[in-house]
Amino acid sequence: MKKIFLVITSLILLGLFTLPELKAQTTTAESKVIKLTESNFNNGINSGLILVDFYADWCRPCIMMKPILEEVASENAKDIVIAKLNTDQNKAISQQYGISGIPCMILFKDGVEVTRIIGYHEKTALLEKLQTHF
Repeated sequence: MKKIFLVITSLILLGLFTLPELKAQTTTAESKVIKLTESNFNNGINSGLILVDFYADWCRPCIMMKPILEEVASENAKDIVIAKLNTDQNKAISQQYGISGIPCMILFKDGVEVTRIIGYHEKTALLEKLQTHF
C-alpha cells in the first residue's frame, strides 16, 4: 500500500498524472480567447458581439468552462469574440457589473449588455443561448 502511494505521488510530482481539470488550465499560444483587464475592458467590449467570461483561477466550474469557450471562440470567430476577465484581479469591473457568482458570462453588443449566462454550460447549451444573437 505504501509503495502504491509513493508511485502515485511521484507521478503527480513529475507531471505524468494530472486531473483533467488541471490540464484545462494550460494556456496555449493558439488561444482565440482575449484577456481583458480594467485598463482595456471598455475598448474590448465597445464593438461587435463580445462574450466576456468573468472567472477566477480557483473556481472549478470556471476551469471546466475554459476548453468550451476556447472551442466556441475557434469555431465562431466570424460571429463572436470570446474574452475573459479575472474577477480577483479586476474587482472594480466585477463590482460595476454586479458579479456575485462565477462563472458569469455577459454578452455585449457594441458595448451594451445583451444577456447574462450564469454557471457552467455544455457547449451545445451555450451555443443555443448565443446563436440567437449572431
